[in-house]
Amino acid sequence: MEKSRRVGEKTSLLLSRDQRESDPGSLARIGPMVFLHTLEVKLTDQIVYQACVVHLGSAEGGCSRLGQDNVTTAGTQLEQVVQPFAACVSMSIVLLTSVVPALAALFFGPWSERFGRKPVIGVASVGYLLSYLLIALIGHLSTNYIVTPWFYVVANIPVAFLGGFSVFNAGIFSYMNDVSNESNRTVRMGALQGFTILGVLSGLFASSWTAGAISITTSFLISSAIQLVSLLLLIFLMRESVQVDRSVQTRQKLAAIFKLDRVRDMKRTLLQDRPDGGRTIVWFLIAIGGMVELATAGRVLFFLYTRHEFGWNIQQYSLWLSSEFAVIMLGNLFGILALRKLFHMSDLGLLLLSTVNHLGDFLIKGFARQGWQLYLTTFLTPFKGIDGAAARSLLAKILPQDEVGRTYAMDLSVKALTPLVSVFLLTSIYNGTLDSDPSVFLFVTCLAFVLNLGLVG
Repeated sequence: MEKSRRVGEKTSLLLSRDQRESDPGSLARIGPMVFLHTLEVKLTDQIVYQACVVHLGSAEGGCSRLGQDNVTTAGTQLEQVVQPFAACVSMSIVLLTSVVPALAALFFGPWSERFGRKPVIGVASVGYLLSYLLIALIGHLSTNYIVTPWFYVVANIPVAFLGGFSVFNAGIFSYMNDVSNESNRTVRMGALQGFTILGVLSGLFASSWTAGAISITTSFLISSAIQLVSLLLLIFLMRESVQVDRSVQTRQKLAAIFKLDRVRDMKRTLLQDRPDGGRTIVWFLIAIGGMVELATAGRVLFFLYTRHEFGWNIQQYSLWLSSEFAVIMLGNLFGILALRKLFHMSDLGLLLLSTVNHLGDFLIKGFARQGWQLYLTTFLTPFKGIDGAAARSLLAKILPQDEVGRTYAMDLSVKALTPLVSVFLLTSIYNGTLDSDPSVFLFVTCLAFVLNLGLVG
């Protein structure tokens, strides 16, 4: 262990505390890049449409009016036939882009501690760029041919194998930890999370107002161009937070990615004894994040649920989801700051507040019988998105500075792997109760937050 520590010190030195305090502009540099990276359009409606075309064998027959004609008997029957197929395709994409990146993060997280945060963020960004281009191509082909939506699963292979959500987020949050200190870490983590939500929010607005106006091909070509700009901002504006040994050749760096030493280092970090029950607290924090992801992984199903229950189309759903993300964004950008400054709330208090908000949110959604009630729960639970910043700040307080990055990677890997359970559980529950009470899957997710209350307590 001492030998590996000495080697690590020779090849990589994280910024000192004084250096982190002297870098107040880091958030301004990484924020725009993260915003552009997360700005993407929704694919779910296109999957429903192509599933309908494949089912009918033709683009004629009402597929383009799905989501608008649900009040009619024919539209309702067609929706019930198509939705299970579309749900399976959508959740397969979730599964692919969750499991494979989770495994990649186990290697890229520790690797970034030696060779830098920027390369791992860049690799994940290239994966998104390639997948967007493939989706644009498949969308173009679907205008002239009957193309099964299963090809969209294939299109997501690049983003999955190049790290996707897990590697990208492990990189940006490890970077933010490198350039922050204990006094401002939680607020800055929340602000960075706010930038990611702002990107998602902007993408939802774009999806809502361009639906039907431009093709899926044009939408994802625009997304590809935005992703390219984000990559250029990463290359030219963001400063590396890890001091890398420039004498190490590129070939050696690439070979080091999949060395089992990286995994063994992570194992030692997570299993070694720590004072004051530190090891148990680390695993509790990782488990809490995993349960949140297990519950929220059914968001794709929730779109289908609102179509079925309320007759919402993509514009109506995007408008509500935009308000949902806007409130969460404000909670991260300003709510954390207000709670810390005005009420001196600890990170653990923030985590408890977020868990209570999550539980109340899903309970109200389950009982909702009209669309306006979804807006009600959105504004009644503004702090349900602050758990990530609080948990990461707590981890950084418990762990040595040179072990935070690999622990973030493990945390995000667990969050990515939880769809292994929820993808089958929630989809089967939703499909099995579609004709009787499709809200059952929402009440099942409440159990995750009941468990989290116990873990926080």
